[in-house]
Amino acid sequence: MKQRIFLSAVLIWSVVNGFAQIGQAGQKVVTGSQWNIGWGQFEAHVKPALIQMTSVHEGEAQAFVLVPKGATQYIYSAAPEELGEDPQIVPQGAKVVLKNQEGLKVLIFYDEKGRIDNAMFWTFDSPLHNSKWDVIPECCGKYKIGPAPEAGKPDNREWLIIGQLDVTFRGVRVDYEVEHLNDQALNVITIAPGSDLTGSWYATPTASGLNLYECQKDQYGQFVKVGRTLSLYHADPEQGRWHFASEAMLSRLTLGHYRKSSLRLMRNEVLARHGYKFTNKDLVAYFTSQPWYHPAESNDHVQLSFYEQMTVALIQAEERKPDSKRSPIEEDPIWK
Repeated sequence: MKQRIFLSAVLIWSVVNGFAQIGQAGQKVVTGSQWNIGWGQFEAHVKPALIQMTSVHEGEAQAFVLVPKGATQYIYSAAPEELGEDPQIVPQGAKVVLKNQEGLKVLIFYDEKGRIDNAMFWTFDSPLHNSKWDVIPECCGKYKIGPAPEAGKPDNREWLIIGQLDVTFRGVRVDYEVEHLNDQALNVITIAPGSDLTGSWYATPTASGLNLYECQKDQYGQFVKVGRTLSLYHADPEQGRWHFASEAMLSRLTLGHYRKSSLRLMRNEVLARHGYKFTNKDLVAYFTSQPWYHPAESNDHVQLSFYEQMTVALIQAEERKPDSKRSPIEEDPIWK
């Protein structure tokens, strides 16, 4: 029997978060500029005393207002009802700050305790910034199909390499496309003809890699599981399982797909890539087992980029979210 897939968007945009002191004051928000928050895109409309941010998400109008409190600081407020429903990104009256650094312009949203809670980024005034690397960065990597063999036994597993533009399997490299629904990216990729994996595949994250489910569109345009399943295990000795957290900014929507145990490793891998020396026993054990990890003598000179600092803060914001309000889609590997 075909199993219907819940089409949760996995639009992975360059969305950032960060500490209050991080980043430089950015240029002003201008009319027509497009801002993405992962689950939707908002357009700015600058008025004499406020900025209206409007969007249509899944056929429903949404809007909020930014009331200027300085050149680059605002107060979050609900918009008039005729503009759309309040998306409730943060509570009414919360602080919003515009920052611009390392080529990234972001509106950072703070919670009632002054902690960074969410962010939306400027998308070059285009309705949809559709870079595959932004859409599914956590899918990219070098994998082996199936779990590692027992100690002393040969590793005869096949390789599957998912790049930014293509996939390589059994020596054949072909392109793939990210599927969309209503201008929202799905966690479904369609591999071009010429590969033994040609077709559409629904991707679900695991702590060790990905589960892939072969799927196809039904009469309603939704993807349903129909055939093969693959369990991919991250096997790149030069980078960690969570390398993408340092290479692309992830939205709260995307981070919400992961269990908190994985978020903790993801956050600390950002530090580990710079040789951060851990003291927590389980983190020491985990990272010293990684061939790419080389701890520094001291953490005094460990410095993160603006992107990385934002990523760490955004992950922390997701970790603070109560379990009762989270619905991670992360699975255990199909084959253990």
